[in-house]
Amino acid sequence: MLTGTGVTRDLPASVPQSAHMLDHAPSPDLLEGISSALGRADLSLLGEPAERLRLDTERLVAEYLAPRMSEPDGAVVVAVVGVSGSGKSTLVNSLARRRISAEGNRRPTTIEPVAWSGTELPPTLDALRRRLPGRLVDTLRPPPDGIVVVDTPPPGLVDDRGESIAGQILAVADACVLVAGAGRYADAASFELAEIARHRGMPTVLVLNRVPTSPELNGILVADYAGKLAGRGIVARPDAELIVAIADGPVSTDSGGLPGDWVTGLRKEIEALADPRERSAIVRRGIELAIARLSDDLSRIRGMLISAETRRAALLDPTRIAYGRSSAELVRDLRAGAFAETGSDAEAFVAALSATSARRAGRAARAVAERWSSVAPDMVDPELFGHGPPIPTVARERLEWWAADLPSLAEEVSGRPVRGRHRQRLVDAVRHSAVDPGFKPRRKAARILSRHPGVVEAARRRLEEELAGIIEADSMKFTELLGPSSPAGLLAELAFAEEDR
Repeated sequence: MLTGTGVTRDLPASVPQSAHMLDHAPSPDLLEGISSALGRADLSLLGEPAERLRLDTERLVAEYLAPRMSEPDGAVVVAVVGVSGSGKSTLVNSLARRRISAEGNRRPTTIEPVAWSGTELPPTLDALRRRLPGRLVDTLRPPPDGIVVVDTPPPGLVDDRGESIAGQILAVADACVLVAGAGRYADAASFELAEIARHRGMPTVLVLNRVPTSPELNGILVADYAGKLAGRGIVARPDAELIVAIADGPVSTDSGGLPGDWVTGLRKEIEALADPRERSAIVRRGIELAIARLSDDLSRIRGMLISAETRRAALLDPTRIAYGRSSAELVRDLRAGAFAETGSDAEAFVAALSATSARRAGRAARAVAERWSSVAPDMVDPELFGHGPPIPTVARERLEWWAADLPSLAEEVSGRPVRGRHRQRLVDAVRHSAVDPGFKPRRKAARILSRHPGVVEAARRRLEEELAGIIEADSMKFTELLGPSSPAGLLAELAFAEEDR
């Protein structure tokens, strides 16, 4: 039986046609802008549920609302969903009176979505074509006009992104048939599918399949199933009349389905969905509910973006301060001559500054990790309490590059070439001068430096930049966890005011 539809079967004659019922709906341009803005938003800083909301809302716009509004008169998509072994494929074959879906004892039998349609598929199934390997079947015995029936894999079957294929189809369907097997109707996954359908407010045909032929046992199981559905708030009352019961019967080896009269009740429900007035009402109601959900979701997402920026600032500021302080301290020590004794030995110079850079980065990392632990403990990994493993290697590479590039720097500063036999003497003299404020080069070295005025100051500035860069590189393990700030104007692009509708 149809549940949660919000659909009026006895619509008055004045009910507007779908061509006119969307006058106050958001424009295609507005929906496209919202979809684009949702794609640029980043809520990962608030955890998986927030990011899931963003992704679900983006799909609501791009994969259901926009395509459905572009073709409101298109066929209604009816998703047949249920856990593995519930008999979905057998029922689809029974309705089609031919083998549409593979059925059998192998579990799961349906591993790809299968569409049963006598017409072109509506644009709401474009995502199905693009992302899933499902077969799209046109049959000589089509479903009722205006209906596309999609047999789905069990909810536990996921695509290469780890997302339920059945869930993706259910998200773009207009109605659904929820099939529960009499042996597993209390399965949690079945109720989760029912919750998705209820959340979307879509018409749902509840089927209890493979029930015993005994009327007494049949009645007990159907009543118990109705009670469980009511207990979870999926139906308003524990009424057995809300359930389409289908007995366990002989499956034809030719059609893969039950005899036609065994699925009469289900066929009547599908035919009811196909009634033109019913279809129009279903689409209208689906769009109205999607718009309402979109408005609510966008309001939540805007609030989350503000919260994410607040959290980002609360975590980014101590990161910048701690690493900035470490950089400043290292540069101050360099200027004060703390490494003067390494000036005459290239290896000692590299080793000392590499080790000190790593220690300074480690000190900053610990300060940041301790601060984050008090603000966002869920984001702190034990490895964050020390410098990253690559930092000593990075430091050595950058310092060796600094020394190797000194002749080029001298030529750049002075505009005069550094000849081959003078290159090493210049490197030694500049390195020593850069770390030892009191260094007095010998005559030959002094003569070389005099030919390249300004090179010592330029080399010292570059060395300071390299040291600061080494420490800043370690800070990226924190800043990368924060993600980018929201683009300017994003909140405005996610607005969904009444005047826009």
